[in-house]
Amino acid sequence: MVVTNMELAALAVRLTGEASSEPLDVGRILSAFVESVRRLVGAHGAGVQYAPPGAAAVRTEGTSAELRALTADAAAWGEGPGYEARTAGRPIVDLDVTGRPARVRWPRWVPRARALGLARVTALPLSGGGVTVGALILHAGPGPSLGDSGLTRARALSGMVADLLSLVREVEQNRALAGQLEHALTSRIVIEQAKGMLSVRRGVTVDEAFTLLRNYARSHRRRIVEIATDVTEGRADLHAL
Repeated sequence: MVVTNMELAALAVRLTGEASSEPLDVGRILSAFVESVRRLVGAHGAGVQYAPPGAAAVRTEGTSAELRALTADAAAWGEGPGYEARTAGRPIVDLDVTGRPARVRWPRWVPRARALGLARVTALPLSGGGVTVGALILHAGPGPSLGDSGLTRARALSGMVADLLSLVREVEQNRALAGQLEHALTSRIVIEQAKGMLSVRRGVTVDEAFTLLRNYARSHRRRIVEIATDVTEGRADLHAL
């Protein structure tokens, strides 16, 4: 599956747009995330569990009614690849769920997954701000696995959405400072969006993209958010950064 830089950049724009909407809606971010990742990495289906520190419940989403139900039930059971990746903070990559080892490991999750025609699963922790807040679950049928390129894209997109969810959580926890925080959130979202676009265009990690933005801002004596705004609005030459 060939995925263009424009498609990846479009996802970055979509997710950051959802994060900046008012009122803030985590469900919309999660829904946009799983559907876009499923398409961009070529997965059969996708689900997500989201449980930031102090959350009363696990938020879940999936790309179909069946996967939404399975993802929610797995969180309630405390079982399955998403639960393990979220609570242990370790990825599960391209695991065969058709054999006995998987059934022993997840006795309730595997029969449900197999009934949906699923054969392999990858689960990636969502870690933002040094804290694991959830997990992305990518499902595959009996056909080819995601491959290295699909896994790389999934990891990059997981990191991006984890950072956005971290920003959203900060705002939700500090409603008393809504005016100041919304201004700060808007600036940070623009920077995150620019990092995503620059990462895709230059073929670097999001951390390396931030370093490019910061160095360019320092050398031109401008604020990072100003450079980021130029990037997102198409006024900056990304190859000059």
